[in-house]
Amino acid sequence: MTFPPLYVLLLILIFSCANINEANSASPSPNNTVLAWFPRIDTAILSASPNVDFISNFKAYQQTTDYTCGPAALLSLAEFYGLPNIKENAKTEMRIAQELGTRDLNSSKPGTKPQEMAAWLEKNGFNVQLEFEDKGDGAALQRLQDNIRHGIPTLVEWIDLSGHWAIAIGYDYRNASDPWDDVLILADPYDRYDDYRDGYSFVNANRFYWMWFDALYFDSVTWRTMITATPKKPFWQKPK
Repeated sequence: MTFPPLYVLLLILIFSCANINEANSASPSPNNTVLAWFPRIDTAILSASPNVDFISNFKAYQQTTDYTCGPAALLSLAEFYGLPNIKENAKTEMRIAQELGTRDLNSSKPGTKPQEMAAWLEKNGFNVQLEFEDKGDGAALQRLQDNIRHGIPTLVEWIDLSGHWAIAIGYDYRNASDPWDDVLILADPYDRYDDYRDGYSFVNANRFYWMWFDALYFDSVTWRTMITATPKKPFWQKPK
């Protein structure tokens, strides 16, 4: 067996390192020191794509504790609609947590129940529809698609992180002939899955659909919890 000359191996190594550095320089990730594993979600491309419904002006506040995903999600929703006395900071987050009765990690059932989320929204002037779907017929996913298409951010609670609140704000239909490859875009109050911390996460829609359940607060598994909330006073809506 013959081996290539040493200078050839050196050239290959230099070229490979140059390509890696070029990829890294195009991906300004705060946590990335070697390879860029995660693509950045380009909101401009999403907004312009004919196959994507996307609520581009929704921003996800990032929770400051391990148990306040519910309050953080409500803070983002309230800020989106212009609810008075809402500021994107930890003080407001913890005030909402106190109003909700959110339990910390010392509780046997930490976090916030769907009924508590719905009650807070109703008290603060929202029309609220709390829904569950256990048939597995795709109706809940269709509901999400319809809401997003009409510009309505929708609260969802699923088994991610053993129980997590997020807001569905985008849907990519991709190949219309294959619904199994669709992508759901979330405004995520715990955006730790990629390197950008921009408040966006995404998941295969079919995978999400079958992970859309929780058993923590219930006697049995409860499927596909979602809250549709719109303000009773339309003038709260921020201009787009």
